[in-house]
Amino acid sequence: MKKYFILPAALLLALTACNSEEEATGNSGENIPVSFTADIAGQQPTRAYDRTWENGDKIGISGTSGDVTYTNVAYETTNGDGNFTIVPGGTTIYYRTTDAVTFTAYYPQTDLAADVVTIPADTREQSAQKSFDFLRAQGTGSKASKNVAFSFAHKMARLVLTIKPGTGVSYEEVKTAKLMLSNYLYKGSFNVTTGTAAAKAETPAEYKPFANNDDTGKDYNAPSATDEVKQTVTYSLILFPQNFDTASGMTFEAVLGQTLSTQLDFTTANRDAQDADPKNELVTGRQYNLSIVLNKKEATVTGCEISAWKNANGGEFNAN
Repeated sequence: MKKYFILPAALLLALTACNSEEEATGNSGENIPVSFTADIAGQQPTRAYDRTWENGDKIGISGTSGDVTYTNVAYETTNGDGNFTIVPGGTTIYYRTTDAVTFTAYYPQTDLAADVVTIPADTREQSAQKSFDFLRAQGTGSKASKNVAFSFAHKMARLVLTIKPGTGVSYEEVKTAKLMLSNYLYKGSFNVTTGTAAAKAETPAEYKPFANNDDTGKDYNAPSATDEVKQTVTYSLILFPQNFDTASGMTFEAVLGQTLSTQLDFTTANRDAQDADPKNELVTGRQYNLSIVLNKKEATVTGCEISAWKNANGGEFNAN
């Protein structure tokens, strides 16, 4: 049963007066709320995680207007359309003076203690990519032009591996193969102040599975897509930017009854991306596309290219 309440006329007048006063404050220019919109550079539509914003995605915004400093204020895109508003119960950001204000923002927004500026991440957990696909942006606005349009840039690197059956290997074997990487730094952190994603200085030697891993459940399994016509399986991994020793770079391994492996090298892809001094490294913001053919006695990598984020063609590799 619906219940109806009748408010006294005096209370209605008081409520109306309050609303009018708030509007008058905004119109007078004393406190004008900032409007925030966001996209990811080079992608329309976009999202930190994959290609589009999702309902409820949050960014953390910081900046100073007048004598008020805003730090890591959570705004969200409730409809996934790139228009961000303050989260329920949050602190609205206002222009306090007529001066232009530069705001910084990062994704995904995380509640941090007052003296903490880094977010730790373990990229072995590829099923949780959304939590470590870090983005950062800057934008400027003022009372005269109150909308701040953020254009976010990826701060991690992305590795897209397309696995194909070769001689003596079936498509079904490709789909069920246990796939792993080794000799890379999988732990690190993201600094929300500087916008830098940095791998933790350690040298793990063991293989880290990212496909069909049954030992520890599905936490480490990367997002994948199958193409039944081309008979390929594509895996997308988000990793910390990092350099590799030329003698022992990142290694790919596939287990499908037998074990096949090949070393991955990104030097050529970075050279094709016009780097002045190309190295075997995963560069911030780049997506490396590699094709790996699994043969009965070997696996081969056929090219590596850069694409999507800042595309890099990595070519195709064979694993032995």
